[in-house]
Amino acid sequence: MENSPKTMSSLMCELSVALADLAEKMSNLAINLENHYLDSDAEEPAALMEAARSTIEKARSN
Repeated sequence: MENSPKTMSSLMCELSVALADLAEKMSNLAINLENHYLDSDAEEPAALMEAARSTIEKARSN
């Protein structure tokens, strides 16, 4: 079954929009999880917290 180029183009546009939306939602989720982790009252060694902050900052800059 062949799809017309117009139909395929339309589907690709829909896919692009859906993927952009998913990427934004995943980014928001990651930020919320990072903030929750950094704001938690869990007792962790200072070096571990600093390593986590460093990793998060590196990920944000990419």
